[in-house]
Amino acid sequence: MLVLSKRDLDIIRSNAERAYPRECCGLLGGQRETGSWIVRRVSPLENVASPSVTDRYVIDPRERHGAEERLACDGLTLVGFYHSHPDHEAYFSKTDLENSEEFQFGRPWLPPTYAYLVISVKKSVANGVGVFVIREGVAESIDVSIKVEEEPCPLK
Repeated sequence: MLVLSKRDLDIIRSNAERAYPRECCGLLGGQRETGSWIVRRVSPLENVASPSVTDRYVIDPRERHGAEERLACDGLTLVGFYHSHPDHEAYFSKTDLENSEEFQFGRPWLPPTYAYLVISVKKSVANGVGVFVIREGVAESIDVSIKVEEEPCPLK
């Protein structure tokens, strides 16, 4: 299961809507806990794919490294990635699978290491979300839990 706050999901939605009709992308920072990926920070990154490409994203390795260093400084680790699917559903495509970190390493397969969140954006409006892990070279859908953060009590 992937657990993230409504605030973090709103950051992803906003990033996806701003990037439309191109794909957005970013990192999910947090902790792994028995069978769960707990997101504590969303780090939007620039899609450096050619501006004419609307169905792919490319993360600059230097920008990714810097974002991972900032996570580490705050005691967080990279637990996943996110990207959008403009004018398509929130599914894990063959290209997504082939570009996943676990698939890149090949056999013997790594256990599920990262969670991959995909958000659908249609006509500039973000809607559906899917979350996937890679198990034995195959994308597997997992549950997502959205936590609503409580507002602090106002001082009287």
